[in-house]
Amino acid sequence: MRKSLPAAMLLTLAAAAPAANSAPVRLCRFAHSATASLDRQVAKAVFEHAGLAYTMVDPRLGGAPGRASAADVTKLLATRCDAFIGVPVARRIDHLRPASTLSIPYLDADFVKFRPVAADAAAHAPDSVAVAYASPAQIIAAQEHDHAFDVLADTRAVLRAVVRGDDASGIAWYPSIVAYEQRHPQAHFRLQPTHSSISQWQLSFLTDRSHAALARRITASVRALRRDGSLPRLSAPWQLRPDADTAPRAQAAFAQDAVYHPGDGGSMLRTAGSAQGAATADFAQQQVDPGRQLFATDCARCHGAQLQGGTAPALRGPGFAPSSGSTMTVGGIYQYMSTNMPADKPGQLQPRQYADIMAYLLHANGYAPSGLALDPAHAGDDQTPFDSFAK
Repeated sequence: MRKSLPAAMLLTLAAAAPAANSAPVRLCRFAHSATASLDRQVAKAVFEHAGLAYTMVDPRLGGAPGRASAADVTKLLATRCDAFIGVPVARRIDHLRPASTLSIPYLDADFVKFRPVAADAAAHAPDSVAVAYASPAQIIAAQEHDHAFDVLADTRAVLRAVVRGDDASGIAWYPSIVAYEQRHPQAHFRLQPTHSSISQWQLSFLTDRSHAALARRITASVRALRRDGSLPRLSAPWQLRPDADTAPRAQAAFAQDAVYHPGDGGSMLRTAGSAQGAATADFAQQQVDPGRQLFATDCARCHGAQLQGGTAPALRGPGFAPSSGSTMTVGGIYQYMSTNMPADKPGQLQPRQYADIMAYLLHANGYAPSGLALDPAHAGDDQTPFDSFAK
């Protein structure tokens, strides 16, 4: 968990002048992030306060613009970057590698539900919630029992769909909403907090362990800039508005001390087991073979015959859910699957068939059956965290 450093040590680190021949810190950023402008301002303020020279690097990242995997960031920290700014970290999940070191956060950046302020804007919109594909919004919608949700290509498409009235509301990362409103001054949204286990996020600086001293200096400067009011002034346009009903949490977030080492304290969420010992889940062995056959018929052409992924994501192993600190639940996956799958006939299989496919997914990911059959009437309420144990 979080570890405090003696105040005198923090002051010493913050005040220490860099050596005359020190090379500038190579600070990488996510150039396409919704918070890119804020990240630049925060970097300038933090490094000036710390007395450190830096150069901003816009690395080329794999995947779509604005998306990067943990592997991308880890590789860059070992080669081109001394630190990253603007790293979104789930507040309740230890999902970064243990070799990483975070500063204290400089912004709360949650996922919220939103709809147009104008009373007539969504009057004729379908009663559905727009979410971006392969984003936390998908799981949040499932965990909040938004059964009718519209999965779109990205967050920009989600915002456009809500503005046009194609969907009554959407779920998105709050900074993306702020960035949209900045580009479209006529657009205004009413916000509502979401209450999923992965709703709450924060932005921090990230280094690897070899630059832990740098992370501590950054932490000391972030804390000092918050105390003197500089950081709140910079981040004011990006802070959650009062209508999102989340203001009390922001103060607590910045009260945390020193540096957070992901993985040191284990996940703050209950996990179902570990890679060393098979976990159990509520399904019966008799459901596995029917589920396997249904998967081969209705799912394998997109997700791969061995669940390895293809035109759709993998459904087993760490490519599907991490081996610890999972953000998924059995019920959330079941709800999403039974509403949106198969892609060519979403929601059209029988409830028993969806339950059998879910049993097969649990089996393929290393779960042992509890012997209690997975009941489709209650599967959507199963809050067991879904970790991938398969090797």
